[in-house]
Amino acid sequence: MKKTLTWKQLAPEGVSAKKEAVFTGAALAASGLWSLTVLRRMATEWDIVAPSAAQGKVVSLIGWQAMLGTALFGFYFIAIAMAILAMWHYVKIKKSAASGQDDIHIRAMAMPALGVILALCLSMILYFAYRAAYLDYRERIEEMFNSAYHAIHG
Repeated sequence: MKKTLTWKQLAPEGVSAKKEAVFTGAALAASGLWSLTVLRRMATEWDIVAPSAAQGKVVSLIGWQAMLGTALFGFYFIAIAMAILAMWHYVKIKKSAASGQDDIHIRAMAMPALGVILALCLSMILYFAYRAAYLDYRERIEEMFNSAYHAIHG
């Protein structure tokens, strides 16, 4: 017979796994919103660079790492916070004599491991999505510059 886990089995005694899941979800959502700063930086640079490129003038673009900036740091902070949460869970379990030894690692690591996995997966997905948007942005600027340059210089 297949054994299923309940919310109570996913955290130490006296800790709500549901609340941890809600807080982790809220932190992931906030990190996702913070990551949109990449798009704001791209739009700002577009407003500065596009008029010059449309005139066939040579422009300097911000590099990818500078454009990315701190956009994904929220996800990395969540991953670090999840490691700290796992340590706190182990301390909480050690103080509680009621926990059985058979499920100690599940209780300590379930929610933190899920948080780390989600944070790192979302950061990777957003990294590649933003990188694709950045490359498309650079191509559009280059096409704009080339068409204007060839129109001016024949």
